[in-house]
Amino acid sequence: MQKKSMVCLTIVVGILILLLPVSGYSWGRPSGLNLVTIEKPEQRQTLYADPVEIFVRFENGTKPESFRAWLNFKNITDKFKAAENGMRALVGPEDGLKVYAERLKTTRDDKGVWFIKGSSKPGCKFHQGRNFLKTTIKGKKGRRDVDYKFFSVDVRLYDATEAMGHAVATDRLWQTETYRRQARGRLAEILGPDLLGTDIYFRTLGYSDQELQDGFNALDSETQAVINGYMAGFNRRIAEVRNDTALLPFEFKALNVQPADWTVLDLLAWASLLQRSFDSEALDTTQVDNAALYQGLMNNFSADAQGMFDDLRWVNDPEALTYIPPAETSSVSAMAPQPMALTMGAARAAPMAAGTGHHLAAGLSQAAETMSANRENVVQRLKEINAYVKLGSYAWTISGDKTESGNPTIYSGPQMGFPVPSIVLEGSVRAAGLDVSGMNVAGVPFVNIIGRTPHHSWSMQVGCNHTVDYYIEDPAAVNLHRLETIKVAGSADVTLPVYRSVHGPIINPMPYIPESHNPAEDGPIIAWKYSQWGYEFDYVKGSLGLARAKSMDEFGEAIELVNFTIHYCYADRDGNIAYWMAGRDPLRPEGEWRLPQGLLGAPLEWDASVLIPRSTDRNTSQGFYGGWNNKSRPDFNSGQNATWLILGPFHRAHVIDDYLSSHNNLTFEEIRDLALNIATTNSWSGGGIPWKFVAEDFSAAVNSYPTEKRLAALALLADWDGHWVAGGPSQWAWGRDVADGWILMEAWISEVIGLTFDDELATLSQPTQPTQLLFNVLLHGLAGSTSGIVNNYDWFQNLADSTAPQTPDEIIVQALDTVLAELDVDDRPWGTEERGEIEYVHDILGPVHATPLSQRSTYAHCVEVGPRGPVRIESMFPLGESGTILWDGVNDPVFDQHFFSMTPEFDAFAPRDFPVFGKCGKR
Repeated sequence: MQKKSMVCLTIVVGILILLLPVSGYSWGRPSGLNLVTIEKPEQRQTLYADPVEIFVRFENGTKPESFRAWLNFKNITDKFKAAENGMRALVGPEDGLKVYAERLKTTRDDKGVWFIKGSSKPGCKFHQGRNFLKTTIKGKKGRRDVDYKFFSVDVRLYDATEAMGHAVATDRLWQTETYRRQARGRLAEILGPDLLGTDIYFRTLGYSDQELQDGFNALDSETQAVINGYMAGFNRRIAEVRNDTALLPFEFKALNVQPADWTVLDLLAWASLLQRSFDSEALDTTQVDNAALYQGLMNNFSADAQGMFDDLRWVNDPEALTYIPPAETSSVSAMAPQPMALTMGAARAAPMAAGTGHHLAAGLSQAAETMSANRENVVQRLKEINAYVKLGSYAWTISGDKTESGNPTIYSGPQMGFPVPSIVLEGSVRAAGLDVSGMNVAGVPFVNIIGRTPHHSWSMQVGCNHTVDYYIEDPAAVNLHRLETIKVAGSADVTLPVYRSVHGPIINPMPYIPESHNPAEDGPIIAWKYSQWGYEFDYVKGSLGLARAKSMDEFGEAIELVNFTIHYCYADRDGNIAYWMAGRDPLRPEGEWRLPQGLLGAPLEWDASVLIPRSTDRNTSQGFYGGWNNKSRPDFNSGQNATWLILGPFHRAHVIDDYLSSHNNLTFEEIRDLALNIATTNSWSGGGIPWKFVAEDFSAAVNSYPTEKRLAALALLADWDGHWVAGGPSQWAWGRDVADGWILMEAWISEVIGLTFDDELATLSQPTQPTQLLFNVLLHGLAGSTSGIVNNYDWFQNLADSTAPQTPDEIIVQALDTVLAELDVDDRPWGTEERGEIEYVHDILGPVHATPLSQRSTYAHCVEVGPRGPVRIESMFPLGESGTILWDGVNDPVFDQHFFSMTPEFDAFAPRDFPVFGKCGKR
């Protein structure tokens, strides 16, 4: 060690000696002379790519012909060209530039997963990439001025991400083509008029080319290097494909399309859209739907409309399940945000009463229908081409106090759908000072959307921030932002005018044409205000921070650069577990935020830079954090622009909380296999056991009006294990039958919901409400005055039909009788071969694979973190790492050897071992 230190000291001293003045010139400036200034690079700046741009500014009174420059004592004067007010040069290693680089080795395992490893070893790095630049020039009086700069060039990160980009492009070139075209609104260019509406949608809501370029220019140089490197890797692969057309994927050939080089605009546009896809509110239209609902209630139930609306759109149910347990909220209560909507009492009185009743806005229902239809059309089209990003995910992190090993263990299961190829890929990077492995999505740098390092591991699940508000605009407040030209295969180009207000893009009508806008038919002019607008470009920097963190505090600091709505669970080698919800939830003034602003009076405003306090907690006394896209903390309000996030007593996350609350001394296998356990439950929200929440009330009603068949139904449910898949744990992975108990429960509860709500809601122009939401309103009603939310309206009564059941018990019993008239308790089983399949459908070739249906995740990793880092990692994902299909134009398309390589593990819920980080991070 002492010898090593002496060597480093010798190198440092040697460099300082070498940097003594050259040819008699002094480093310092003679007094009064500032004739030459090196503006690029800056003093002691670290650059992350080569070649390096040098710009030297001359002042008046200089003789340009006398200019000289040396880089590391090598004369580079001939590299300079005249520029405005000075000289400019690009220099590389061939010009004497010293670059800190490392040899990279890229390999694949038997599943096709990429491992990128650098050659750097610990030791003295002082001299690597350090450069000395010196310039001189003469003034008109013959006096010579000098300037110098020290700077460093470290290309390791650029090279590592270039290798990453090349690996991803090798496997997912067609998939990423659809992603970037989706984000840029260029799908119709290759897929024709059916995708024109999708292009209009994303160009309207997206950034302009100039905004994307400005966003890139504003990033720090390291982040720019990451983006440029990843992009360069993509383009290296595209160049290989151009040189050898046999490498061109099948889909390009089938459509007679050639891949163009990627640009930073492509990458930033796709990264931004991906983040919005993880945001429950980003592209939802609930506030406008709420306005139409309120208007319909006012038209049909004037006296009761306010209370009915509040029952259907409550703000905060204290009984909703949270990631941060109620017992821990004292640690964050001092930071709790002011209510983002009025308190329930105030919301029932002043704000809506101050409106104009059922004449709120002309064409409001039509606007709601049109906006919803536009969104659904986009979703459907994207599903057809395997480009839709689905929301949902579950995760849990468990402290060593609850595990058999004494080590914290984390499980993450993002639910992102099952396109072909899979939306996810897996990889490992041990280079450029990084040591990280995990999951990512093709087209954005890094392998750590969900990841692990030698220090920690983390999960991500879609969160519940309030990120979007809609604003009703006056025509005078709307301006043309730009004109876009959309190319359409087989048709003429389409010119799209994109209008904006100070709040954001005009989303209704879409497109907005001032000359033809008819409020009665089109609805009002509506703008989309998004709290994450402009912040989405920080994604790469935030990802770097997550991977580089060496403490829980540093991880939390990186979370502040993650500007999309995500729950994070975390475990580290220091024995910590933690939780955060990332994203931007602005601090709003008190007011009515369930409806578009401007509908009931002057619009309320907010500043996207001023946020409510972060939801976060550490080392909870209950020993775990876990959830399935549920509420962050007790004082967090329900999503005012996402109906599925209006949270109540029932939420599918209860199956996680129930299990972890009642089990201790958990083994790795038990923590891992909880995923299979919950994935084979089911409800309207895709998981959970609703029967648990009504069993007492439903049983009491039947016992009050018993018959043999009714009691037999209760007995069937009493013997049921709560799972959708029949047969117990041995059948969860591969069983084909649906449990009779689930069939009875689902039919019975659905009939109760219909008898309770149809008589009121069927009268509305938009009668459909999410079943889970109505189930929670039902639970509020069954609980009566003891409920966390007490209903204003008696939904059990049926004023339109006095002969219909009028009480909860009457409804429950009649619903059961109706169900039993179709389900014969004595003729079972009912669910034989009814489980169904997850079908993997290629957008051109059709179905290519199938696996038994369940509420499972798209990716999974389970990581046990010991005192020196992860000691066990298991992971899995659908299909395989590669999405490449090749075709010679004659024979059948050929799937890459790694296209289906993960199916044995994934289909069986049997994740494989992934290499752990050894001593000092070695694998």
